[in-house]
Amino acid sequence: MKDFKSYWPEDLEEALDLMADHHLIPLAGGTDLMIRARHWQGARRNFKRDVILISHLKGLKVLEENEAFYTIGAGVTQAEVLKCSFLPDYIKEVVSLMATPAIRNAATMGGNVVNAASVADLLPLLYVTDSRVVLASKYGRRTLAIEKFVTGKYQTQIKPDELLLAIEIPKYKVLKYYYKKIGQRKASILSKISFLGLHLKDEDRLAIGALNDLVIRSRENEKLIQNKESIDFITASYHKLYKGHDSKRSTRAYQEKITDNLLNYWLQEVLL
Repeated sequence: MKDFKSYWPEDLEEALDLMADHHLIPLAGGTDLMIRARHWQGARRNFKRDVILISHLKGLKVLEENEAFYTIGAGVTQAEVLKCSFLPDYIKEVVSLMATPAIRNAATMGGNVVNAASVADLLPLLYVTDSRVVLASKYGRRTLAIEKFVTGKYQTQIKPDELLLAIEIPKYKVLKYYYKKIGQRKASILSKISFLGLHLKDEDRLAIGALNDLVIRSRENEKLIQNKESIDFITASYHKLYKGHDSKRSTRAYQEKITDNLLNYWLQEVLL
């Protein structure tokens, strides 16, 4: 790994000035970036630019709620989320199965999102809740729906001079939820499948991660659930969306079978 120059801004304003003047990689927890830098776990993406250290910036550490949203700053660690008194269980359970306690003390919520790995555990949660991200640059701020922000595996709409400022998760009255992460171990491992279903008062939602390059969220198929179509028909409709492939983590056939099983369990057992 080559030597990198690092920048330490005093505040968010200086950080955005530096991002505008230099082509920098933001570094907070570093739990994804160090894998890239050292090519651990088979990582092949390049890590060639200088870094800007941002984990200390108060502007990225917001953790609050209002009537409409839970706002989680990009620099908030996963451990801090688990300690938060007002965040609901369906958010905390997802975070609780990410990595190990030691890694969660360093890993940030924003890092998992902006890395945009197909196996990122936070993405199904953000898709199923219609969450959005707030991006900031020296020239202003903008807000994007998560489905517009993430454009592909490791690909997002973030610009070179922008920082991910916060994640905004809409507040819902969730009557039931079902979350399942399938991996070689319960936590601290890349997901083979992550499945999150939310049962709200007037609708049912679900998102499937780690199977395709992008999270699967189909509002058309959710209407089938709402209309109480047959389980076989709903499962077949979702199966048409599967675009997985064999990998070191798993085979496509195994992932699709597990996804079908989780979908059937959600439809038959949880929603009854």
